[in-house]
Amino acid sequence: MRVTTITICKDIILLDISGAAEGATCEVVARVPVVCGDPSAPFTPGRIVASHKAVLHGGRLTFPRRAGDYDMLICAFEVSSAGCLLEGVRYATEIDPDVAEFDYPYPQCSIKALNCAISGEEADTLHIGQTSAGPNQAELMAMHPSDNTITYIYNGVPYYFKKDVVEAMDAALVPLAQRGIPAVMRYVNGSFLLGEKADPEIVEIIQHPAYDYDFPAAYIGAFNVRTEQGLDYYCACTEFLAERYSRPDRKYGWCLSYEVGNEVTSQYIWNNAGEMTCDQFMLEYTTVMRLAWLLARKHYAGFRIFTSFDQYFSGRHVPEQPKRYYGMKESIDCIAKHCARDGDFPWNIATHPYPENLNYPDFYHDREPNFTFATRRITFKNIEVMPAYLAQERLLYKGQPRRIIFPEQGFNSRDGEPYTELEGAHGYCLAYLKIRRQPTIEMFLHHSYIDNPWEFGLNLGVRRFGGLDEHGRSIPGEPKPVYYVMRDMDTPAEAQRIAEARAFIGPLLFDRLLNPPAVTADLDRSREGLSIPGQGHGKRKGKPADSSDETVTKNFDT
Repeated sequence: MRVTTITICKDIILLDISGAAEGATCEVVARVPVVCGDPSAPFTPGRIVASHKAVLHGGRLTFPRRAGDYDMLICAFEVSSAGCLLEGVRYATEIDPDVAEFDYPYPQCSIKALNCAISGEEADTLHIGQTSAGPNQAELMAMHPSDNTITYIYNGVPYYFKKDVVEAMDAALVPLAQRGIPAVMRYVNGSFLLGEKADPEIVEIIQHPAYDYDFPAAYIGAFNVRTEQGLDYYCACTEFLAERYSRPDRKYGWCLSYEVGNEVTSQYIWNNAGEMTCDQFMLEYTTVMRLAWLLARKHYAGFRIFTSFDQYFSGRHVPEQPKRYYGMKESIDCIAKHCARDGDFPWNIATHPYPENLNYPDFYHDREPNFTFATRRITFKNIEVMPAYLAQERLLYKGQPRRIIFPEQGFNSRDGEPYTELEGAHGYCLAYLKIRRQPTIEMFLHHSYIDNPWEFGLNLGVRRFGGLDEHGRSIPGEPKPVYYVMRDMDTPAEAQRIAEARAFIGPLLFDRLLNPPAVTADLDRSREGLSIPGQGHGKRKGKPADSSDETVTKNFDT
């Protein structure tokens, strides 16, 4: 006997059991889905929310969806018969439609994207099709009600959200939503970013128990789904955002997907959960994504869930620290393994294919990337690797490839070196053409709208920094060359931009990267020629690709 599917209906839950005798009696236990990626860490399994004895009819068990105010949509289910625990899926795999079912806006909208710091008028000028927002659980939630809070009821319990923070996000999103521009929410838990503004009572609850406070670069923590209270706060915040921003009337804005966390493959910096193996971490992360899908799916049938990965594919940011940094390939394989065992759901991929050295925008000269599954990195040069990897049958969802977005990457321009602005502008053109050719890639967001003077010395905007207004917000400065290239893509002026980029990069190289070789599993080393020890091919402009001055970058735009 095996549990094959778990279906959530409006008022009941259905479990399909294969190999079961008609009329057999089974016991179903529903647990709070707390999880602990590291089995050596202190951990108490989730409490039992409800248990039911049911008789199999037609290979199916049926029981109520709710236990009082508690919606068992999110629960982990255990089924036993004659004292033996059944194998098979443990979480909901199907949800009957009982919510809005309007079409997901892609491919009607363009892949071209900028973050929601952009005005509606600027979005019109640049022909922006999508945007992004960055809700931070630690910034959103309040411990106590006040005149500055919005009350939200989750499982019968009130939770409080800071009205000024929520309404600021509304104000940024509504002008874009009115133009039919949807947003991806990069959803994080970052009390470090708030400094003294963080509410210590909230942080105590939502901070990941293994967060390394002693690591100075732990900028963002993982979501806490290790304790029931932490999980409840995560679920309340997740459902609040999904319900507010997936409304068909777009009253508050229009956000139809989550990028869950930030660059979790470099988790010790951008999603800190303490030291764990990749497999342990991804078990926990898979649960976080699964909960986001289940809760969002209550309000919009097409809501999408994306991972958040950096650019390292078979490699890691710090190879010597495998319990702090992971590769995309091993992460994807771990997620797929956990889903095959516990129940699959439509998780998708968000990754950030910056040039191999973020300081240098000429990705077309990158040396590390290749067109194999063994490539250490995925940059703009070899973006074709990700769709090829996900096209493998074992990674499909219901026979279809998982979707891909590029919600953060850009072209740095170095101060005093104006030619780097041209490298980035023409690089944008080539990258855009490459991405547009991939039917499963749905978004190409240039990071960011305005150069951010606090972003590790990088200038990643399409406009220069123009100072701060009276509220401390960045003022758009003069457009950089990439601005005009972005504006002209997907318009009649595109042909001229392509001709300029092809001449600047070089026709042979431009054409080769636009029409690259087929992606293969392994690298053919039969034609590599002489290799001198200590003289690897990772150098460029006198610096190795992984030199200490290579920096990581995040969306800290004000």
